[in-house]
Amino acid sequence: MSEPSDPATVRAAAWLHDGQSAVRHDVTVAIDGGDLLIDGFPPVPVDRLRRLDSAEMAFGRSDLKGWRLGFDVEPPGPILWRLPARARYGGPIDRIGLWGAAAIGLALSALVVLGAIQGLDLLARAIPYSWEQRLGDAISGDFGEHACRGPAGQKALDGLARRLSPSGRPMRVGVVNLPVVNAVALPGGRILIFRGLIDDAKSPDEVAGVLAHEIGHVEHRHVMVSLLRRFGIGLLIGSGGSAAEYGQVLIESRYSRAAESEADDYSIDHMVRAGISTAPTAAMFGRFGRDEAAMPGLFVYMASHPPSAERKKRFETAAKRVLHPTPSLDSAGWDAVRAMCGKAKAKNAFGLRI
Repeated sequence: MSEPSDPATVRAAAWLHDGQSAVRHDVTVAIDGGDLLIDGFPPVPVDRLRRLDSAEMAFGRSDLKGWRLGFDVEPPGPILWRLPARARYGGPIDRIGLWGAAAIGLALSALVVLGAIQGLDLLARAIPYSWEQRLGDAISGDFGEHACRGPAGQKALDGLARRLSPSGRPMRVGVVNLPVVNAVALPGGRILIFRGLIDDAKSPDEVAGVLAHEIGHVEHRHVMVSLLRRFGIGLLIGSGGSAAEYGQVLIESRYSRAAESEADDYSIDHMVRAGISTAPTAAMFGRFGRDEAAMPGLFVYMASHPPSAERKKRFETAAKRVLHPTPSLDSAGWDAVRAMCGKAKAKNAFGLRI
């Protein structure tokens, strides 16, 4: 069967992540000559497309990280015929070649053996940070429909993240419109703060304490260890699960008490260095502690986090180290952050970890 004389007249519905934001765009596409035409976006040379998955109609670009185009329904023939074909061995193998995949497989096997001997922490630290960033971008993209936006608020959070991040490697922070008093660390330095935490916070310094804690999880590689523990080597070769599954695991994950203490240590040290008082964070743990007071002591002890009373004491003690504290955000910045998700407050909802 031959293609129509003017294939550009044939269009198909698709979805697009443009690699610049977490928003999913509903678009229509067509093929014209050597270009893929996407309404509302610049044309893309077809030879830059690559098939991401042999089982699904999803494509990426060789020249733009994070860019994804997919079809929920198979497009018409004139478009389908011009797109990269299904993989012979599987997406990753076809992209790098059979022998290249074999070499990577041997290297990964060695890393897994090393991890079994030395522990998942060593394996997590062997993963390139740039790879982590790509994974974090993919996971955060699935929260796109819940993302809260506001240039002034985002600028304030970015500045706060730079104050609390390791030198030369600032974290990337976003706000998600979900009514949960929590935040979650993703691979590659992406931190998502849930709207419920911002609504519940009495001051920006409380949010700063939680943000620094989540950055601590990233820096100590707790995030990657958690994913490796759940998905194993499949995480590294792209067959362990979807971005949505990875995100759900991280939201529901329970780090060890040692890991939580390490993240608290990081939070305290970097808040002190930034000249931010830890007393408000201590007050926040005091509120959490009132909820724990109704729990039997055994259950508090067995929880993944140290009891809030202990954490409150540590942050209270650390406050003495900040002789001349400065606010984490000025009033205008804090107002802008609180306005990112709109005026209506989310319901207070405890239950997930901080």
